[in-house]
Formats: sequence, C-alpha cells, structure tokens
Amino acid sequence: MAFKFFKDGDDLYDEATELLKRGEYGKARDIFQKSIDKDGGTDDVAAVMVALIDLKDRQTEGSAYKRVSDALSKTDATEIVFGLTTISCSELSTECGLMKRKMELLSTSDKKSKSDGLQKLAVEFQSAIGDRNLIVPMLFRNDSTMTGTTEFLNLMAISYETLSEDIVWTDTQKAAEYEQIAAGYRQQNGQPPDANMERIRCFSTTCRCWMCGRVATGEGIHFFSAPSEVTTSLDNGEDSPVKSRPEGGAHIYICRACYTAVSKRSDEISRRYYNEAIAELRRAEVRLQAEIAALQSQISMIRMSR
Repeated sequence: MAFKFFKDGDDLYDEATELLKRGEYGKARDIFQKSIDKDGGTDDVAAVMVALIDLKDRQTEGSAYKRVSDALSKTDATEIVFGLTTISCSELSTECGLMKRKMELLSTSDKKSKSDGLQKLAVEFQSAIGDRNLIVPMLFRNDSTMTGTTEFLNLMAISYETLSEDIVWTDTQKAAEYEQIAAGYRQQNGQPPDANMERIRCFSTTCRCWMCGRVATGEGIHFFSAPSEVTTSLDNGEDSPVKSRPEGGAHIYICRACYTAVSKRSDEISRRYYNEAIAELRRAEVRLQAEIAALQSQISMIRMSR
C-alpha cells in the first residue's frame, strides 16, 4: 500500500472540499489556497471557492462580490459544488455583478443619482433573477426568503426613501409623498413600514412657533417639540388650526431658527462657565502645589534640626 508523504494539488483540493461540507470555512480556505499554489482542482474552481469563502463575512463590500465574479470569469465550469450545494456559475456571476453595483450605489453621496441608479438596478434584479432565490444568502445564512423580486421591492423602497431625504429640507410635503410610496413597497415585501409612517407624520405636521409665531411644516426638520412649563395663565387656548403646542403635554413647538438660537446661546453660556470653573480649578491646583512644597520644606528643616 502506497502512502503519500506530500499531498499534491488535487489531494489538497479534495481535502478542502470535505472541510467545506463540514462548514469549516477557515480551514477549507487555507487548503484551497494551497491547492491553487500546487495547481490542484479543475478549471480554476478553487479560486472561486476562496473568493466565495472570503465573501461570507464581507457581504456589504462591493469589492468582495467583484472578486467572485472575476474568479468565475476564469473558469470553464458551468456548475460548482460549494459544500452540499450545487451552484450555477452563470447565476452566481449575475447575482454578484448586481450586488456589487448595489453596494456601490448605497455608498453614493449624490442622492438623486443614487435613487435613479437603485431603481434601474431594481428592475434588473426583477428581470435577471425574478422569483429565484439569491444564492449568497442561501449559502451563508440559510435564508430562502430573498429573491430577485424581494430585492426589487427593497431597492425601490430605498430609492424613494433616498428621494425623500434629498428633498425634505425644501419640500416636506413631497418628501412625505415619497415616504408613502416607499411604505407601499415595504408592505409588499412583508416589511413593517413603521419608520416610513413616522416620517410621514413628522413631515406632514404643521405648527406655529411659540416664540416667534412663524408657521413651519416638518417636525424634526423645520420645527421641534420642546419640553416647557406652560402655566394656566399662558395656556389660553388656540382658535387657529395651526397649534403652537401639542395637545395634552408640557411641550411647546419651536421653529428651527428660534431653537438653534437658544441652543447656541446656551452653549456659549455653558462654555463660559466651564472655562471659568477650569481656570479656578487650576488656580486652586497652583495654591495646593505651593502649600505642599512649603510643607515639604518645613518637614525637611525639622529633620535637619534633629
């Protein structure tokens, strides 16, 4: 019986494949890499395995999806077996290409181009993948709920939420309309639209500033609800439908201009008192250091006089 002291590339590839079946991703990756160094496996599949394992913990990085796509482009294999799952190379390549673009778009700072790009990408997920399960979530999270269709709905919701963020400072009513559309997509996707509904409420609320009387729309954007003591003599009721305080609460509405003016003035006063306290603390520290030095000198003189 022959015994191999040194494993060749194919032996290493087979060993890594067995480790992958047991879910030992880290060990499998190392062995796959060794098999690559010794030209093991077939059709550069080991490189795909390494890229896929690396993707496991980097699913929010576009570059990780690109590495899988690049590795797939160099193999002639039509299918790969990852652990116990057989995967179509063309389907995985399509998914990784789309996910790479998704991650890049999500990090885009220009909200208008981000929204347009997400809507186009959503349509591509629907047309290219449709009701088929996304492969990566299935492999690493055992998540069979994510499909091309659910990703379409998710990206459309994010797109309209992005539009809402873009316009909320200039047109809160339009921002609320975009949030309403986003909420519809969330509901179709089986996701609770609570955050959208809360933003719709805030963006649609109009108040009159208690301090300056200016009318503003958009709670948290153009005005705030601030805690305050409203006595009976001050609370004379309001005939106007535009209120300067919420019902039944010790709060008043303040427009952003008044709110930030008060806040900044408060910060200035606090900073002045802080600086004065620090200066007094340092003066006290100097006095204490002087007293300690004098006491040490007296102790030294007493010791010398003995």
